[in-house]
Amino acid sequence: MTPRVLVLDNDSSLAELLELALGRGGCEARVHRRAETAEAELRREGADFLVLDLNLGGGHSGERLARRWAEEGILPPFLLLTGTPEDPRLAGLVDLPGFHGVQAKPFSILALVETIRGVCASIGEARA
Repeated sequence: MTPRVLVLDNDSSLAELLELALGRGGCEARVHRRAETAEAELRREGADFLVLDLNLGGGHSGERLARRWAEEGILPPFLLLTGTPEDPRLAGLVDLPGFHGVQAKPFSILALVETIRGVCASIGEARA
């Protein structure tokens, strides 16, 4: 099974780089720059893993989206990206189901892809 990874980040350059790296890493990457389109896809098709930016712009926060999606039962396992790892909003995320940590920017794309592949593999094994 090819892991389906949904990426939500308003930084076009980073989103495209993640899409390329995840694709080369054996994942099916679906990239969104807007919360509305990412949410529509989550509701319609789901995802094996979510890479979510903390500060999305346009009045959206990755932290608030993760909480709402968890309440609605559509939040897949996820990792949060942020340029502000000291942000106090991050503290409460550890209690959300499927939380796999915070990755501070800048980061190694290859290391991130390996982390995501490892999580997706363990999810696949748990489902089998």
